[in-house]
Amino acid sequence: MATPFDLPALRQCVLAASVIDGVDVVPHSRGIRLGSEGGPLVPWTELAPIAGDYPLASATARMRVAAFLGLRTLVHHLGHNAAWRLRTAARLVALPADHVAHGGRDWVIERLPGGTLDLGLGVVGLLGDPDAVHILPTPVLRACEVDGREWWSDVRDHADKMGGLAVSRLARDSTPAFEPHRGSGAPREIVPWQRVLRPVGGCDVLALLASRTLRRYLAGEDRSGMRAVAVPMRSRGWFDLCQIDPAFTAAAWAATDEIARGVRRPLLITEHEVAQARDRRG
Repeated sequence: MATPFDLPALRQCVLAASVIDGVDVVPHSRGIRLGSEGGPLVPWTELAPIAGDYPLASATARMRVAAFLGLRTLVHHLGHNAAWRLRTAARLVALPADHVAHGGRDWVIERLPGGTLDLGLGVVGLLGDPDAVHILPTPVLRACEVDGREWWSDVRDHADKMGGLAVSRLARDSTPAFEPHRGSGAPREIVPWQRVLRPVGGCDVLALLASRTLRRYLAGEDRSGMRAVAVPMRSRGWFDLCQIDPAFTAAAWAATDEIARGVRRPLLITEHEVAQARDRRG
């Protein structure tokens, strides 16, 4: 039985996506036609869950619907090559369960130990921005008649390799540097600015934390077996928190666009888990 939904509000959401995000669709009584009269019909019942629990009048719902329709349109245009193109662009995506880009329970393939991050499939560079990663909703895969879980082993392996590459870069860039000797004082060590995690190979910082190789490096660097890491945005992570104001993580998270946000509180990383630090406010 189909879940009830507000059809007029859903129509308005699609219209907003068409006008603001440039999605080419034609509304029909049973759904929306992609591109033109010759495009496939996406039923309203398939489109309604894409907005998740967000109000259909919200910008978040509009962006989710626009990204979904963009991928469905791409699949239509690619025809028999669609499955191959999605496969070559497939990347691991890691998101908290309450993140606005989260694809819902059907999208989750694995939950990272620690209970903070859900893992699923995404694609990089298919909707304009060559570096942008969007989740790959289950209906898009169904339109290609493929099971994305068959790709998971390779996607997981790629993320671990990117984590290893991130470790190599961090180890290289974290070599201590010293100011030139001046007067009688000893040279002063400079803390390298590169002690920051950045996306690698289509894997953003949260996705890189799915790599055990990277987690082992972060947790073991100070020999404590655990490391606090601030990831307020998916594109950056700071792991030398003694150099950062305690209020920075929450402030940076609040100042970041919803889709690009990471996690509001610092993460506690061990080789085996990624957990969220407790909120001390209560």
